Amino acid sequence: MSTKLDFRRLRYFVAVCELGSFSKASEFLNVAQSAISQHVATLEEDLGVQLLVRQPRGVSRTEAGERLHAHARGVLHALEQAELDVLSLARAVVGPVMVGFNYTAMEAIGLPFIRRVVSTLTEVKLRVIEAHSEIMHQWMLSGQADLALTLVAPNDDRLEGVPLLDEELVCLGTRAMLGDGGPIDLADALRLPLIMPGRTAVLQALASDVEVRNAIAAKVYMEIESAIPLKRAVSAGLGVTIQSAALAGDEIARGELVARPVVNPTMGRTLYLVSSRMKTASRAVMEARRLMIDVVHEAQASGRWPGRWHDTHLETR
Repeated sequence: MSTKLDFRRLRYFVAVCELGSFSKASEFLNVAQSAISQHVATLEEDLGVQLLVRQPRGVSRTEAGERLHAHARGVLHALEQAELDVLSLARAVVGPVMVGFNYTAMEAIGLPFIRRVVSTLTEVKLRVIEAHSEIMHQWMLSGQADLALTLVAPNDDRLEGVPLLDEELVCLGTRAMLGDGGPIDLADALRLPLIMPGRTAVLQALASDVEVRNAIAAKVYMEIESAIPLKRAVSAGLGVTIQSAALAGDEIARGELVARPVVNPTMGRTLYLVSSRMKTASRAVMEARRLMIDVVHEAQASGRWPGRWHDTHLETR
């Protein structure tokens, strides 16, 4: 298979993109600026597209440059993994591992997972990223993440989504707004000021039924995408939200928020561990995957992440 891309040009191009200028890339790579500029120009010529817009104080990426940058990061990461994985057969587990978390997973087990990796995989270079589930799938496909916890099953055959946990959703709010009661009917929850993320995919993860999803969307009076500002708004008594209890475990434990299971209908979703079918996982990725399963299972068993565990997938591939 022939290609107009090669490792050196991709490496130079990524450095220029991420450092913002040819001069900074030259200093970082210890390569003459003229050589880097020539390689990037040749890359643009070979591909027949403009990748970078040269400006007096740096560069910016064109749309084609954005696309190539995303692919190039994945390619370079895969090459680094391949080299380190082969070398690691003779020594401890080493290499980079990029892990993506949806917002609930980050709040529930992000820190415990990071601590477990740091204490167990001492020579692994961990990178953690956080985003909505559908964005995580895109990062997986471009190679920018090796593993991801998402609340939406991947719909691309190049990705594998292993169900780990089924959880029921709750209505989160202050005691003054929700009281001390048990389950709350969805209709009653929707009579309260509702704060939710605005993305369609988030609502799809909350409710598979279109009518229920539309009913929730119609009652949202404030949209906050990020988990921490959303929790702060709810804790301040500005409204309630329908989410996972795991998103606010600390706030519930401290009594700052009350969690009431939503019923009539009950609402639930599944947590998936997503990996790539396109490439062979390195030892570092396989070990990180094993630790991630362990940490999620411990959170479920302890009640920090309430839900039903899928024990058929406890083994690490």
